[in-house]
Amino acid sequence: MPASLKIQEQFGDDVQVIFVECQGTEKNTYEAFIWKMKWMGNNALWTNERVIPTVGRGLPEVALIGVDGSVLMQGYPGDFGKRLEETIAAEVKKSKHAPPGSPASLKEAWAVFAKGDLGGALEQCDKVGGDDGAKARALMMERTATHFARFERLLAASDLTEAGELVDALRKSCKGVAELAARVSDAAAKLAAPELAAEREASKAWASFVAKIAKEKPFDGGNVKKAENIASKHEGTKNGARAAHFVELSKINLNR
Repeated sequence: MPASLKIQEQFGDDVQVIFVECQGTEKNTYEAFIWKMKWMGNNALWTNERVIPTVGRGLPEVALIGVDGSVLMQGYPGDFGKRLEETIAAEVKKSKHAPPGSPASLKEAWAVFAKGDLGGALEQCDKVGGDDGAKARALMMERTATHFARFERLLAASDLTEAGELVDALRKSCKGVAELAARVSDAAAKLAAPELAAEREASKAWASFVAKIAKEKPFDGGNVKKAENIASKHEGTKNGARAAHFVELSKINLNR
């Protein structure tokens, strides 16, 4: 677990680590254990839904899914050695370069796109023109659309602090892209809606709390008290409920 979290922190948004609980442990119990072990406060995801079938008969088991969706490695991580991190680095590098088969004339366009400048990348595609330029443009727009979809998921979950950071990134990336200006404005308007004022404040409080205590002693009495205060002050919001849930998790006896 620590090694996987280190990979998540090392590669940031270029990698998504997903931990899957597959022993039938009750959800609140394994959530409490995760907090106690100081494994929260990063971009790793936790679930009890199996993303892909397991192949081994023991734990832990690791699967590395490449940028094209194929399973590149799977099995007991101790058997991988340095190959796991080397393969991850290679996939990250691949994701930042032009797709296989792209002409050399589009190398610069993909390099600009990888830096988060969609507007500049599309200008390069238009300069190249023809079918190659049009295909690259369409693919870049398609990949950018996934960020808007992610925004909607964050908004639905009331993860408004992260949603706000994503909107800021999209605003910067899509600057000068007329066909996306309306979508960026719409996302910003949704986030700034008056009816979300209470949830925005709650999200800010919860995000700040997690950032401060995740790597300390999360269930220390003082931290539990802070969570109780957040839950009370922001009662009726999803993030207030998250704080209340944290308090309940702190009461679970993990030594049974």
